[in-house]
Amino acid sequence: MSWPQSLLTRRNALLFLAGIFFLIAWNREVNLLYGMFALISATVIVSVVLPRFALNGIEAFRTLPAAAFEGEEIEISVTMANRGRASRFMVEAVDAVPAAPPHEREPLVFAGRLAGGEKRSFTYRLPCYKRGFYSVGPLRLRSAYPLGIAWSEREGDPSLPTLQVYPSMFEITSFPLLATGSLVASGMESLARAGGSDDFFGTREYRRGDSLRHIHWPSTARHDRLIVKEFEVRASTEATLLLDLHRDADPGEERESVLEYSVRIAASIAGYALGRGHTVQLAGFADEPHLVAPGRGRHHLALLLDALARVAGGGAVPYHEAMVRAADLLRDGSTAVLFFCGGESVEEYLYPLGILRAKRVRPVAVYFERESFSGGFSFCRPEEEPLARELLAMGVPVYFVARGSDLRELFQ
Repeated sequence: MSWPQSLLTRRNALLFLAGIFFLIAWNREVNLLYGMFALISATVIVSVVLPRFALNGIEAFRTLPAAAFEGEEIEISVTMANRGRASRFMVEAVDAVPAAPPHEREPLVFAGRLAGGEKRSFTYRLPCYKRGFYSVGPLRLRSAYPLGIAWSEREGDPSLPTLQVYPSMFEITSFPLLATGSLVASGMESLARAGGSDDFFGTREYRRGDSLRHIHWPSTARHDRLIVKEFEVRASTEATLLLDLHRDADPGEERESVLEYSVRIAASIAGYALGRGHTVQLAGFADEPHLVAPGRGRHHLALLLDALARVAGGGAVPYHEAMVRAADLLRDGSTAVLFFCGGESVEEYLYPLGILRAKRVRPVAVYFERESFSGGFSFCRPEEEPLARELLAMGVPVYFVARGSDLRELFQ
């Protein structure tokens, strides 16, 4: 509250009115006006002093879940207890829940009367507005008993419990990752051949063209003919989600920003890929790197969601440089999900895209219509932008996303 607003209170209005009555009474010597001055002054004194006593002996605490998903309603319970003998009236408990929608971030509960020794619990529900890691509280007690003119306030529950809000996820029915292979449980597609890879597969008879370096001599001696070792040629089913965390790549505000859309899309792709046995890793470069090593399974999805809940933009690393930095993390033949914010130069991306091509990394692009998030107007469609045309010419699958897009329908 700004200082002009803090002066415009009922208490100050009554004090001003009492001062006017006193000056008029002193100047005109009218006893009735002295009486009005005394009455208003007594009202102000009572309204200031009694609320302080109304909070004596009152304790309060709150309970809430430790984690939730974006858009999910959480249940918060507030308990107020009167440790004194006398009743207390008109007591409010006001909390601070930054994870709630902007107009609901200071929820309150009201007890008209708390008898001596009474304990009362109140429950309310709030939607989680936006993903993130939040501290809730402190819980404050306040009262304006009995006249509602002046408030007395003190801390009720000083604890600051944390609330982790994971990004919301939508269902993806198909996505251009590498198709499931015979060894998908190991995160690889495989094709057996003689020599040339890391994993031993078995043995077979020598064929013309096989390398003599891969002859299995014990089996050759036992069968009295040349036997070679057979290995797997593996194509990775690993997917890397590479977020753009540059400060200029996040037009929009609150939930309707490019970064928030990117996080929701990344979480949903991760759920899709991990559910089909693929390996997923996360990378993003802001003031410090946000990295989650490759992994599989439900436990790894929890790690990814935790990282996505906390990731923040505002970094100084341009996305084309982030792609170069991430190249060392990409397995040959894997898939990279890239997030482009639109309006970017093609020339800056020729080198990082060339690195991906050299490593046989298959890019999949999520291309945001920048103008729809910033509130501007573009004279060309996003697929006509130079970078988008270059990606399409390379045969890269591109998903065009605008503000307000139905992501579930877009990723069918």
